Amino acid sequence: MKRIDPRQLKSKEKLYEAYLTLQLKGRKQFTIQQICDAAEVTRPTFYKLYKDIQELRIDIHQSILAELKEALTIKNPRPLSEVPRKEMPDSLILLFRHIQSKHIAYETFFVYQPDAIFINGVKDIMKQYVTDGIHYSLAQDKMLRVKVNLLISYVTGAYIESIVFWIKENYQTSPEEMANSLIEVSLYGPYLEQPVIDK
Repeated sequence: MKRIDPRQLKSKEKLYEAYLTLQLKGRKQFTIQQICDAAEVTRPTFYKLYKDIQELRIDIHQSILAELKEALTIKNPRPLSEVPRKEMPDSLILLFRHIQSKHIAYETFFVYQPDAIFINGVKDIMKQYVTDGIHYSLAQDKMLRVKVNLLISYVTGAYIESIVFWIKENYQTSPEEMANSLIEVSLYGPYLEQPVIDK
């Protein structure tokens, strides 16, 4: 793998931040020069890294999605019965910490300037995480109330909407509390006691 020059890496970080800041301010159209001015880098520096704004945008996507995938990779797969309750939220805590550390990108691409390519990339990673979790838990089809593919889609959608909720509430809930809440709902449902449903 080709190593990137530290100065180029710093320039990339500045360009990422400038692009996202301009987007977050509602600027749907802006020039390379405006990005360079906001990032305090020269146009030649920009063109050493990217051919155009779209290539910069894709690079931002790929960089953030790679970090998300790393955060959600199950490092020590074990059957659910062997995982202590206190360890269950660990990977989800990493998810919410990752989002918090890249909050400008998530606020931009998820809420204020929704980006279907980025959102679908997040969904794909979340879907794989949920799929792996079900596989490692050794949950057999006969133990599930619904079809496994429906369950994966349902849980993935719930996680995505939880991210949007968290962003819109301005991160008032800690990453730890968010992770624990999702684990609680996943394991026990949303009610303290099983509701009585008339038949």
